[in-house]
Amino acid sequence: MAQYCENTHENTQGREDAMADKKIHSDFMVNRTKDNPFVSGGLRVYREYRDLGIGEATGGKVHAHIIRTTKPCPEGGSGMHYHDVDFQMVMVLKGRSRVWFEGQGEVEFEEGDCWIQPPGIKHNVLYYSEDYELLELTLPENYKTVQVEG
Repeated sequence: MAQYCENTHENTQGREDAMADKKIHSDFMVNRTKDNPFVSGGLRVYREYRDLGIGEATGGKVHAHIIRTTKPCPEGGSGMHYHDVDFQMVMVLKGRSRVWFEGQGEVEFEEGDCWIQPPGIKHNVLYYSEDYELLELTLPENYKTVQVEG
């Protein structure tokens, strides 16, 4: 079940004070589709990636890219794996998917859905539609993906 909170000054002030010295510097930037096409050669051979330039603008502290599928989901899915990140958020821009998460089981997603994967959570992308496209945001920009026994 999704958790919701009301963002008010009272319930965020302590967090803001604690984070004041950890702010991420970012340069102004604009990323245009025509100048930054999708490219293959990323983590998965059945996907293409469009880097949004946020890594460069934040000195590698934040990464954002759009991922789209180019081939059907492999039999058995992506394989059980986890990402060694500080933060990861995913939003479905097009299509549908089904992902198994450690401690959660299978979860289905459709266009407009968004989720956060805690650092190190094991997961396996079991299914995605042929038009599947997503936005992924991670901290930091560069991190390890570790395949594990299922």
